[in-house]
Amino acid sequence: MLRQSIRLRFLSIIACILIVSTVMVSTIIGMNEQKMLKNSLISKGQSFGAYIAKLSQDPLVMKDGIQLDSLVNEANKDEDIMYTVIHDVKGNIVTSQYASINYRSRRLKPILSGLPKESEIQDIMAAVRNKEAIAELSVPILSGAVPIGKVTIGMSEHKVRHEILKTILFVVALNLAMALALGTVLFIASKRMILDPVTELAHATASLAEGDLGIQVKARTTGEVQMLVDSFNRMAEELRKRSGELLDAQEELVRKEKLAILGQLSGSVGHELRNPLGVMSNAVYFLRMVLGDADETTKEYLEIIKKEIDNSQRIITDLLDFARTRAPQTRIVTAGELVEQSLGTCTIPECVVLRNEVTETLPPLRIDPLQMGQVLQNLIANAVQAMPAGGALTIAARLNAECGIRNAELSAEKKHSPLRTPHSAFDGDFVEISVADSGEGISPENMKKLFQPLFTTKARGIGLGLVVCKNLTEANGGRIGVASRSGEGTTFMVALPVATGNRNES
Repeated sequence: MLRQSIRLRFLSIIACILIVSTVMVSTIIGMNEQKMLKNSLISKGQSFGAYIAKLSQDPLVMKDGIQLDSLVNEANKDEDIMYTVIHDVKGNIVTSQYASINYRSRRLKPILSGLPKESEIQDIMAAVRNKEAIAELSVPILSGAVPIGKVTIGMSEHKVRHEILKTILFVVALNLAMALALGTVLFIASKRMILDPVTELAHATASLAEGDLGIQVKARTTGEVQMLVDSFNRMAEELRKRSGELLDAQEELVRKEKLAILGQLSGSVGHELRNPLGVMSNAVYFLRMVLGDADETTKEYLEIIKKEIDNSQRIITDLLDFARTRAPQTRIVTAGELVEQSLGTCTIPECVVLRNEVTETLPPLRIDPLQMGQVLQNLIANAVQAMPAGGALTIAARLNAECGIRNAELSAEKKHSPLRTPHSAFDGDFVEISVADSGEGISPENMKKLFQPLFTTKARGIGLGLVVCKNLTEANGGRIGVASRSGEGTTFMVALPVATGNRNES
């Protein structure tokens, strides 16, 4: 894993670049330094050679060995000179061995340690050239324009190489320091712009593979890496959406399967229970008639039995309506009539204040009064149950109220309150009947499940009431929705189409 690390590879590339650049720079500087120092060494030797040649241009001096030895000894005092030899015109050495060789040089002693004492000048010069880097040069000795000999000087390149080594070491150290500083800056910059986003992207990919579909990588760079990060974020978001759709589809499939089974059971069980409940209801009616002078306790218990039978009948009706929604038997009815009929079958506690704000000026509706009355009865019963300690129950109706719903939605957004409304789309006019309570409201989590079968927050109930309301409303060509603010109450809205051609009917 370490070898495959992007960080390691990047560091290796930077190190290779720094090493190659350092070697190249050091080589170039070393070559230039060597050339410059060697030229300086040769120039120095040529100056000594020209000086000796000038003093030796007299033929008489060339024949005076003692004077020539003196000239050569003077030149050999310089540490860079290993030997200085004067040749005559025939190439014979005219200086003595002890004058020609620079025995003062400490580097000469190790070289001569292996040579016999009787070695000639040529042997000594050959040994020096063999073991020492020598820059040899010759300067002619002229008498007028006639050459009468030459001066040969062997210059040691030891100091040159030593200086070159020092220069190269200094350059290498300087380059390494600069390269290290530059490499550090480059690494930090690349780490911030490339390595960190790629590492974070790798971790995010691993998290995504482990099931964290909400993972997102923060954008902290530009260019191709930013494109890669954006592509990953889009992929993760798309995968999250697809996964959510798949889960929703799976839940919907399971729900439909449960509903199919429930529908089959509802029809058979409902019909089987309705007959005995009818017999019990008739029995209670008979007992009320024959026990007209019974005590209050007996009458109270008969009333309890009748109430529970009615509740059971309502549950059975919900089951049967859920299993199979009958085609509506429509007729012309006004919103006021529908509300009055629904309120007539509902029991409103004394602690609940009823506000009926439905006017008679609204156009009539073409609906099934029994089905839509059942819807309103269910909504009114739910509103009453939402206010066990009392409150206000408001029933209102208005024409084309969708604009009002949208204004309420915008107002709720300003207050940061949860609000859900139906999106109704009618070709013509419609009347919206609303049933509002002042209870505790509905939590955002439960708002999503209100119209799902078998969902209920009540201690008693099977969770089919609102589903039946929705089915019956849509069967009559309408839409149902809900708006709720936590702690302020809930409003159910039923939007029903206006009867065409009967706008002015009462």
